[in-house]
Amino acid sequence: MTHENPCYSEAEKAAGREMSKAELDEMFGRLEKEAGRYMKQGLSPREALEKAGARMADEERLAAIIEANARKKNLIVRAALRRRIVPGDEVASLEGILAGKQTGEHGAALSVDASSHARTAQLLGPLMHDLDKAGVFRALLKRDEQFDADVAREMWRLDDPKSGAPTGNRLAAEAARILSGYQDTVRLMQNRQGAWIGKVDHYVTRQSHDMWKIRGDGSDRAYQNWRDTILPLLDDRTFEMMPARQSKEDFLRNVWLNLSTGEHDNANGRDWLSGFRGTSNLAKKVSQNRVLHFKDADGWLAYNRKFGQGHVVDSIFKGLISGARNAAVMGDLGTNPENMFRSMIEESVQAARERADARMVDRLRRLERSALLDIVTGRGRQPANKTVETIGAYAHAWNQITKLGGVMISSLPDLAINAAVLRHNGVPLLESYWNSLKALAPGLSSKNPSERKEIARLLGVGLQGHLGSVMSRFSANDAPLGKMSDLINKFYRINGLQYWTDSLSEGVGMMLSHNLGRNAGLSYEALDGKLRASLQRFGITRPEWDVMRQAVRTAAGEDHILPSEMGRLSDGAVAPLIEKGQTADDVRDSLTRKLYAYITDQTREGMTEPDVRTQAKFRAFSNRLDDVNPLLGQAARLMLQFKSFPASHIRRFYQREVQRNGLDLPGIIHMIAATTVLGYVAMQAKAILAGKEPRDAGDVRTWMSAMAQGGGAGIYGDFLFGQQNRIGNSALETLAGPTIADMAKLAGIFTATRDELVGSPDAEKARTYLADLVRFASGQIPFGNIPGINAALKYGVIYRLQDMINPGYTARYEKLVQRSQGQGFLVSPTWSPYGR
Repeated sequence: MTHENPCYSEAEKAAGREMSKAELDEMFGRLEKEAGRYMKQGLSPREALEKAGARMADEERLAAIIEANARKKNLIVRAALRRRIVPGDEVASLEGILAGKQTGEHGAALSVDASSHARTAQLLGPLMHDLDKAGVFRALLKRDEQFDADVAREMWRLDDPKSGAPTGNRLAAEAARILSGYQDTVRLMQNRQGAWIGKVDHYVTRQSHDMWKIRGDGSDRAYQNWRDTILPLLDDRTFEMMPARQSKEDFLRNVWLNLSTGEHDNANGRDWLSGFRGTSNLAKKVSQNRVLHFKDADGWLAYNRKFGQGHVVDSIFKGLISGARNAAVMGDLGTNPENMFRSMIEESVQAARERADARMVDRLRRLERSALLDIVTGRGRQPANKTVETIGAYAHAWNQITKLGGVMISSLPDLAINAAVLRHNGVPLLESYWNSLKALAPGLSSKNPSERKEIARLLGVGLQGHLGSVMSRFSANDAPLGKMSDLINKFYRINGLQYWTDSLSEGVGMMLSHNLGRNAGLSYEALDGKLRASLQRFGITRPEWDVMRQAVRTAAGEDHILPSEMGRLSDGAVAPLIEKGQTADDVRDSLTRKLYAYITDQTREGMTEPDVRTQAKFRAFSNRLDDVNPLLGQAARLMLQFKSFPASHIRRFYQREVQRNGLDLPGIIHMIAATTVLGYVAMQAKAILAGKEPRDAGDVRTWMSAMAQGGGAGIYGDFLFGQQNRIGNSALETLAGPTIADMAKLAGIFTATRDELVGSPDAEKARTYLADLVRFASGQIPFGNIPGINAALKYGVIYRLQDMINPGYTARYEKLVQRSQGQGFLVSPTWSPYGR
């Protein structure tokens, strides 16, 4: 191509290819901008141009190397993915790549999702261990604002101690050193998978951005508010890498649009093959996500307070988790995950068409439209309407703090589920139950509880409470809550669920690790059949086992095989596993990932955390309704609240006991019997704490309720099987979820109030409406449904108000409960602590 500008023609000759005018304009614009920067430093125009040209040439060479490596990696990944596709069963194969398969075949459980959790545990487990060992763990978890700020300032000073005054806070300085080291670890972890993230001076953490605060009302005024806040805080380095013809205003507006729509926070890409081409390439995205450079730590902190998400420590953990997930996704799906997966679907569609399998084509298209890929890669759901979404998010949070007070008691069937999972890993049932008791009360039999805690940290289990993610067990909702999530986490600490969840998670992970350690002296063929089958699902067969069992570590009087020990195996030990093109480090990393995947996946199954398929179905359903109307989509999310737990329980139970290795009759009998008994215990415990008599063990209704509560409905707890369901809720209201059921009750109270005020003939039926209003309001008190608090409120305030408003109300209520539930009261609602 002939250009008017002779420099353009020379550039084409140097590049050895034809270049478009836009490409040349961009290149020479960058050259001009870079040269201008050097001239400000005192260089002559000629010297500035030469230096700018040399730097740009270096950048282009580096970009070419990175892109070539990414292309090579993506071709290797694609070949590996093709090997996992079973002709005639493409949908199951592709779903399995993302979410795992419940068959017993080799590597069936090694999904992208499992790898993501494994990478997270691989990073956070040792981090927690190091923080604890340094004595800063508790200080960090307090999330004190001053300590947070001191950590940020100390992290800022790490590269250049003269860049800011020391805080004088020894613990903050130690925390900064450890956290910065792990940030570098996750940076390199992503680089090994195809990213190219350079080390940045004065790096505190990947800046958190609250989409809701940044977006405001979505108007130009909201953008101006964000721009006027951040612009004085930014260092000039922020604008050095801007496209040549772009102004600061255009640059900041684009950043604002990106942040206000949440597009900055996911792991997807467009072009499956190339390295850094395409605007949404994941390797490119994670390589360039540090686009905002602040002048100092205080500027960073000021922005974080106004537009960030929570505390500095939360932002750091979020960045580490995001980086670990990115590394896992790129490792399994290449540097452009979304397009890689879409291209595999297209390839499968073509194969199905060639064999005239129209049904498979339809199923593949449904998979393409599903939310499964987005869930696995962490792509945030974009709100259809900000106001509706905000209201829905707070409704979800409100339901948790007003309706799940007794959730720890409802979680007693976790003991049976843990035992069932451990049974499928070769651990005897009675030992599994004893293991859970030891986990809940570490001092029972452990010789060294602190050493057990250290092992649990290294395994990366029992971290939910520390990360503030206990709520994720019972909710597939992913709307941001800001400070409301702090309140929810405090609620779960008070009602005991955080301790319960973390303790049992630690117990399962420790037992799995110990079970491997105590079997290290056995050959693969001599292992328990269920353990061998479980290991095979995670790609651990005889060759891997023979290497892994060389790394036994003794702690607290028990032998363990720990994933963290795989990195210490010698080159000679891993030599039998090295394949062509691999290094010893590659093998060590593969063994580490497989072991972490095995332990974290089985621990999550034992705690019945929502699986990705359930989350994807829930999101896809609400997303489709969002397309019709945001109110319908939000209604769907409210209807589905608390239902992810029972749905995941049923799915996991069926897959484990029926589908995985054929019908397991003893496993089914154990699950039904144990969860029913534990459901019965939970139900009776809640009744006694509420002041009621235990339900009649001879009444078949009691055991039906116990079976339902123990079998997955227990997290619906009092809502599904409690008194409000038997006194006033229709089946439709129950199905519609707690928010809509509460709205129906409120509507009934409103109707009764109206009838009373206008003297309607129906008013006689509504003579108890004020007492009903008190009862309804009593169910909306935050933390008010926690056992003990709930009993004190009822006997001290609620029942007394109801009798004052409607004399004889509590006596009639007592008879109604007796008639409908066959259950009396240990302490009659008519009893008053204030006397008669």
